[in-house]
Amino acid sequence: MAYEQTLRTIGAAASADLSASQFCFVVVNANGQLALPSAGGDAEGILQDKPNGAGVYGEVGILGVSKLVVGAAGVTVGDLLASDVNGKAVTATTGNKILGRALATGAAGVIIPALIQQKGKL
Repeated sequence: MAYEQTLRTIGAAASADLSASQFCFVVVNANGQLALPSAGGDAEGILQDKPNGAGVYGEVGILGVSKLVVGAAGVTVGDLLASDVNGKAVTATTGNKILGRALATGAAGVIIPALIQQKGKL
């Protein structure tokens, strides 16, 4: 069961329609707007709502426990997490930016609780 706890957030305008990316990792791009991260790349946090167009503000969880959508390969409780190209959680591998830790096991498309942690590269 996915849950949130003591979540600190920031807000920023979306660079495009991110309504299908709720509970996925996002980055603030060079224009100061929310966008999906590169696979294994940096992210500011996890999108909490569904901004449906460029310029629409979105809320991003940057610290605490948030719901997070799992990517294609699935994750196991305790895994260090990185982002795939769609902002979904995957198990971090060498060279990936560590963005969080899985607090539950989940298959592709499942929403799990995750601890948001910025830890550098694996």
